[in-house]
Amino acid sequence: MKIKINRRHISLIIAVFVLYLAITYWPSVAKLLGRGFSAAMPLLIGCVVAYVVNLLLRQYEHLFKKFFKSARARKFQRLFGIIASYLTIVLIIALVVRLVIPELINCIRLLVSNHSHVVNHFIAYFQQNGQFKEFWKNLDPRHLNWSQIGKYVTYGFGGTLKTVMSTASSIVSGVTTAVIALFFSIYLLVYKEKLARQIKKLADAYLGKAQAPIMHIIQAFDRSYSSYIVGQCKDAAILGFACFLGMIILRLPYAAMIGAVTCFTALIPIIGAILGASVGVVLIFADSPFKALVFLIFIIVLQQFDNRITYPLVVGSSLGLPSVWVFAAVIIGGGFSGILGMMLTVPLFAAIYQLVGEDVQRRRKKGEKGIKDGQVTKQD
Repeated sequence: MKIKINRRHISLIIAVFVLYLAITYWPSVAKLLGRGFSAAMPLLIGCVVAYVVNLLLRQYEHLFKKFFKSARARKFQRLFGIIASYLTIVLIIALVVRLVIPELINCIRLLVSNHSHVVNHFIAYFQQNGQFKEFWKNLDPRHLNWSQIGKYVTYGFGGTLKTVMSTASSIVSGVTTAVIALFFSIYLLVYKEKLARQIKKLADAYLGKAQAPIMHIIQAFDRSYSSYIVGQCKDAAILGFACFLGMIILRLPYAAMIGAVTCFTALIPIIGAILGASVGVVLIFADSPFKALVFLIFIIVLQQFDNRITYPLVVGSSLGLPSVWVFAAVIIGGGFSGILGMMLTVPLFAAIYQLVGEDVQRRRKKGEKGIKDGQVTKQD
């Protein structure tokens, strides 16, 4: 009996052999994968930046089409959208820094001036402490071991120099990664249609029947993440401005800074509201405990208003994820990657929830159809 070996069998044998090699030499494979991931990190960051900026780019290009309808003007549509998108992000960051840094400096000055007696108390304590006096007495040049000091200075200087070089190298590496990621994100945005066509050709050539379900999954994740990013940013901006306006009306200090902090922390589901309120209470408490209590009451009322009215109107049911799964996503994401994990796992869970729900509905319909077909067959 002859056994026919086709291309599928050969592919399966090769895949099993590669899997065996990967398991056998896993330390070397893991090291190789780690190096590849580190080398590709600027490109991955660029993809993330391009994805976020593309949400703004779509809006600016749509706005450009409304005002400039000639074919000649359309040539500058992409250039205008990219410049406007990146400029918007830079202006937002600059505005936040301009609002936060000066008020933060004023807050630190206020804390130091209000608690100067604590500093004086520590100075008096050290001056009167016998052990501290003995320590300074041992620093008398006549009792010092200069050979030990020489060794300490030599090794200490070497360690300090090594630390400085390591820090400088990290800074240069971070700047290089940021520059590469920025230019790669711009490249992706300029040629996004061309790249989409190339990916479509590859999918047609290699995926075959699996192309439709894979594209459906990718589109589900894209809708989930884009809806989450846009909705959270809108809600955070409204919440931050409402916090700033309410603090101005109530004559509470640090309105601009706390409003900006509230805006940014609102991007974090569930935990963000607590973080923003905690920062505001601590800062205002240094100025006046009564005002801190007023702010706490105000921020609780504002958060309730946002959760019950603003957030449903702005974000709506675009995510379609029940509250219990949002809480689970925040806990799991925070355990994996901290605050960044909290922000990324919510839309991830929303996409998975949607895909699982669609699969369950499809299986139920198929089961109901099978039951009906069986009943018809029995009647016949």
